[in-house]
Order: sequence, then C-alpha cells, then structure tokens
Amino acid sequence: MPLKRVPSLALRSLLAMTLAFAVVVLVNLGGGELADASGFSQAGEARLAWDLGWVFLAGMFAAWVVVKLAPCAPRRHALVFFVLMLAVAVLAVIRVDGGWPRWFSAGILLTVPLQVGLGAGWAVRGRKHA
Repeated sequence: MPLKRVPSLALRSLLAMTLAFAVVVLVNLGGGELADASGFSQAGEARLAWDLGWVFLAGMFAAWVVVKLAPCAPRRHALVFFVLMLAVAVLAVIRVDGGWPRWFSAGILLTVPLQVGLGAGWAVRGRKHA
C-alpha cells in the first residue's frame, strides 16, 4: 500500500466508526420515540425489554454500517467496533451500579457479540469483492 494512501484510509476508517456510533444513538432515540408514541410507560419491565430490543437493533445496524463503510479490512473494523461497543456496555452497567435489573444488565453485555456478529455478517455477505 502506498504511504500516501494511509491518511486517507485512516480518515475513512475514523469516519466509518463515527457514523456507526451515530447510528447507535439515532436508532436508540428512534426506539424511545416510538415507545413514547405507542403508549409505553417510562418505567417497568416491558419498557426495559423494548429498550433492550432497540439496543440490539442499534448495535446490529451500526456494525453493518462500519463494515459497509470500511475502506479496507472490514472484519478488523468489525473487531474494533466490537471492542468499543463492549467497553461502552461495561461502562454503562458499571455506571448504573445496580439501577437496572440483572437480566437487563446481562442482556446489555451478552448481546454485544451477537449484535456485531449479525450486523457484520450481513454486511460482509453483501459487500462486493474486488
């Protein structure tokens, strides 16, 4: 790889990661707005299950975005995204410090590999090979 392409690839990789995390935020916000519009209460087990489902979808779509936009090495991008998502999930569970039911905290942590695996797999299958 020519040395002058490295800054361009790095910038495109950073853009892919940034857009993926923007997708996480936007999909989660959309799920919250949809819950509010459909009459879900702000608290309770049903709302937490709804939110966990949207967290799952957000991670899956974000993994798809990062792999689709990766300028090279899409699986490595997925791995980096997985590590970052897992770190965010662990920090969220630690910060809440018992404020969530255990099943919800476990769901937040344990679904990260599945989110990234499904989203990245979906993107890799649809990616054109040069």
